[in-house]
Amino acid sequence: MDSSDRRLHRVVYTSRLHGEALAAEDATVARIVESARRNNPRRGVTGVLVHGKGAFAQVLEGRPLVVRGLLTVIQRDPRHTDMRIVKVDVVEDRIFPAWSMALLRDLDEVPAEFADGNASLLMLMRLRTLLHTGVMGA
Repeated sequence: MDSSDRRLHRVVYTSRLHGEALAAEDATVARIVESARRNNPRRGVTGVLVHGKGAFAQVLEGRPLVVRGLLTVIQRDPRHTDMRIVKVDVVEDRIFPAWSMALLRDLDEVPAEFADGNASLLMLMRLRTLLHTGVMGA
């Protein structure tokens, strides 16, 4: 296995719920998270979803082809609209290695287990800012 096979992509994107998905927001979000928690471990994908008032800010971490494929699936999902890729990084380490998909509601206090260190806590704060302002921050 060469070094390129060990690369990881970290993608941050935003989207909004619409239509029937927005009308049943809590149930929709629960189904999305349940599906991610079921499927992401076998894909080698980790991440976190911050959600509030029909909007999402999400981090996905995994192998480049897997993450790109998952983004295509999300983009085609009729529950989402206004999907925008905010940032793509090639990284060596995951920020959320233990989470197949963590869910943080916008107004929730950040539980200690979400913040494995400064990098994950900083990313969660940036996602909240992104959710409110549309800007990722420094």
